[in-house]
Amino acid sequence: MITVLEEERYIHEDLERIEQGIADRVRDEPNHIRNRLNRDHEVAQLLKQMQEQLQHLISTHDDPARAAAKELEKLDTADPFGQFYEHLEELREHHSRYPNEQAENSEQRYKPKHHGDPDGFMPCIVDTIFSGEEAYGRFFDLNTCHETFLNLPNARRLTYLQYLENFDNFAPGQGGIKRAEKLSDQYLQYVSQLVEYLTSFRKRTRPLDDTEKVLKEFDEEFDKAWEADSVQGWTLEKPANASTTTDGSAVWCDDCDKEFKSKNVYNGHLKGRKHIKAAELRKQRKADDGDQIPTRKGDAVSTTRIKERVIAEREHRVKRLASSMSTERSDTRVNTERKQGMTERERQQELENLFNVAEAPKGNMEEGGERGEDGEEKIYNPLKLPLAWDGKPIPFWLYRLHGLGVEFHCEICGNFVYMGRRAFDKHFGEPRHIYGLKCLGITNVTLFRDITKIQEALKLWDRLQQEQKRNKIDEGSVVQMEDGEGNVMPEKVYNDLQKQGLFYTRVVESEPGQLRVYRPLPALYTVYVLRSSVRKASLYIGSTPNPQRRLKQHNGDSKGGARRTSNLRPWEMVALVSGFPSMISALKFEWALNNPHLSLHIPDESRLTVVKRKWTRRRKLKRPPHTLLSVVSNLHLLIGVPSFVRWPLDLRFFAPDVHAAWEGWTAAPKSRDGSITKSPSPCRRGLRILTDFARDAAPDQITGAQALPLDYRPIRDYVQKAHDVVASNRQIPCVHCGETLEEGRGMHAMCPLDGCTAMGHLDCWSRHGLADDAEGNLIPDVFCCVSCGGEIRWSDMVRELSLRIRGQKEVERLLREAMRKRKKEEKEKEKAERQSRKRTRKKKVAAAETEEGEEEGGEDEVEVEDKGKRKRKKKVAAVETETEEENVEAKAMRQPTKRTRKTKATPLETEVEEVEESVFKSRPKKRQRKKKAAEVDMEDSC
Repeated sequence: MITVLEEERYIHEDLERIEQGIADRVRDEPNHIRNRLNRDHEVAQLLKQMQEQLQHLISTHDDPARAAAKELEKLDTADPFGQFYEHLEELREHHSRYPNEQAENSEQRYKPKHHGDPDGFMPCIVDTIFSGEEAYGRFFDLNTCHETFLNLPNARRLTYLQYLENFDNFAPGQGGIKRAEKLSDQYLQYVSQLVEYLTSFRKRTRPLDDTEKVLKEFDEEFDKAWEADSVQGWTLEKPANASTTTDGSAVWCDDCDKEFKSKNVYNGHLKGRKHIKAAELRKQRKADDGDQIPTRKGDAVSTTRIKERVIAEREHRVKRLASSMSTERSDTRVNTERKQGMTERERQQELENLFNVAEAPKGNMEEGGERGEDGEEKIYNPLKLPLAWDGKPIPFWLYRLHGLGVEFHCEICGNFVYMGRRAFDKHFGEPRHIYGLKCLGITNVTLFRDITKIQEALKLWDRLQQEQKRNKIDEGSVVQMEDGEGNVMPEKVYNDLQKQGLFYTRVVESEPGQLRVYRPLPALYTVYVLRSSVRKASLYIGSTPNPQRRLKQHNGDSKGGARRTSNLRPWEMVALVSGFPSMISALKFEWALNNPHLSLHIPDESRLTVVKRKWTRRRKLKRPPHTLLSVVSNLHLLIGVPSFVRWPLDLRFFAPDVHAAWEGWTAAPKSRDGSITKSPSPCRRGLRILTDFARDAAPDQITGAQALPLDYRPIRDYVQKAHDVVASNRQIPCVHCGETLEEGRGMHAMCPLDGCTAMGHLDCWSRHGLADDAEGNLIPDVFCCVSCGGEIRWSDMVRELSLRIRGQKEVERLLREAMRKRKKEEKEKEKAERQSRKRTRKKKVAAAETEEGEEEGGEDEVEVEDKGKRKRKKKVAAVETETEEENVEAKAMRQPTKRTRKTKATPLETEVEEVEESVFKSRPKKRQRKKKAAEVDMEDSC
């Protein structure tokens, strides 16, 4: 029987031995994480055992039965020899019952045991509490939690690396899970599983820390934040269902789980169908749960709010635990990336090394190989050789064989030092070196082996890029083409654009191997607005050089229509903007009109359209829907912005309601709700507004877009006037400076007004147009002619000049009808002259016959008849000779004079001369026959 005093003595002895065992373990510092964790766990167990012994010792001192006092009293009064023999009898009886029981050595009970000790060694604790993925507490093993997260409803499909980065981010909408979806049991189970794993991992990796105390501090911190309603994502819901963010501008809608840019945008969406539907669903969900909106002062807390607190508390624990183990988290990401770049053989070798370490003997792996006085193994390493997997130095011959004493520095890896050539050669394929090259912008890693300097790598990369560009031979990129605006492009791209009909040009080979492109300003390029006849609210905006053809394509009458117009047919053209100087300018205007919320041509302070930040699947902002009011207002705005204000634009309306909307906008600006919030300014100067309504036209008259001229016919008279003046070969003085305009040298523009032939240098016209301009513009817009005083548009003058200089074929095609009309008039005049000459000849012959009959009336009939015949033939021959001389004379008058100048004839003049020669050469045989007959008659008469 063990007495109370003996038990207290035993406890004190055990406490001292536990303290000695803890001191022996803390004195050593193993270099392997497995041994360090195992030591910490042993110390934690000893501390726990010490606490238990202390509690037991305290309980023995608190003796309500006074057993210790009675035992002391018995020792004082009883016979000592009798007590001795009683104890001796008890011992003999105990050993007789258990004869094979071995006596325990109290000195070796808490002593550290090593491999090879005669008493055996203690099994390693950490071998059973960590998985292979955790590698003795170095990395997280969140694969199970990751799979649970992916199985959550509406959870975003994150990779394991992305999950390691964001598993503690519980912001609203993060990971695809909204606040209402977090109240499900499945999400609660997931968060609880995550908290349980992180707590267990912390206890296993830090056994000497008081994890319960740390968790208690986390809970107290959460309680304070919950009471202050400052927990992110779990704040109290306001009655207006809106919460303003910290910056005071953005507003969060709890019903829709969306953030709005401003308070006005939020107020505007409250009347939408989506918001009303979301609010009803949320209200119904609250009614089903018996939920009420809790306030900050004394309302009863609902069951939903209690559940929110539980989930929020677990999320707070996850955040705090993850922040306290940030090192393990970052190491886990690096290890995961490293394993993704390893081969299967390398992974198997790593697992084998890990198992070998787990099975290796436990002991001090730092110094020597001998045992000291206390029986511990000492590792002797005077040469500072690298340690093997078992913690012992590698052999010196192996150290020399692999050259591990040679240092290799790599600047790309952040000046990391590699020991030995083998490790240095191997690191070029490791993630650290590849990441360093990618930071320098280098993608081809295989060509940069054995390069460690940053400057050398950049120099080699630049050289490779230059060689790649120099060796790249693409069909169509050898010959560079230039369009009329100076844009240089490969020949293949140019041909593709030309086949699509985006521009038409003329290619001239100015030098061997170099081509230049000339073209006049386009006759027509438009930006149009279509409206569906089925649904009047549906609008479409596009650009084209041929509105008639494009309208047929949109309506399905021909191929090539847009996909957005394949429904709601037929479409009608209600408005059209023309007068663009090039195809690129029209496309710019079209894009700005289609995207007024993104266009940089519109200043922010003048922007009329404000769009909600909705994104498409390709992460692009959704285009705002077009309405008649928004299109008209943005059209008015774009026409007056600095980018387009000086363009010579014409605005045509084909629908009365659209024109009425334009007139209403420009005449009386009104306050409008919705997206348009600013008032417009008056129309700019020089903008021509035309209307063409089908209801005002005759039944057989072509109206609307079908009546638009697609060529240069509107300026045919202007082109004809300039052509006639230039072809007259007269010396024309400049209307501004008075200098003579030399043909073929410089650009000479003419006044486009009817009846005015004022011509001058283009720069003189420009200086005259900018004389009264105080804004410092480079190109004039509208000005008055110095000769006739009429108003001139600079664009009309430049269009005719570019057509005359660069579009000779277009001019010939345009004036061909006038040439045909003039030739027809000349033929009719020549026919009238020929008939007149014929009548005159008949009159002369009749007069000659009459005269001869009067002179020889008395002769015989036969004689008179023969003589009359001869005389008549003679007169006819004389008249025909006279007529032939007149024809030759007229032909000489009509033939063009020889050019005295050394200038080359224009193609139009050459064509006229060839036509005239062909007219006069078409009838020589008839005249030769008549002349020959007259000569024969003369011979007979003689």
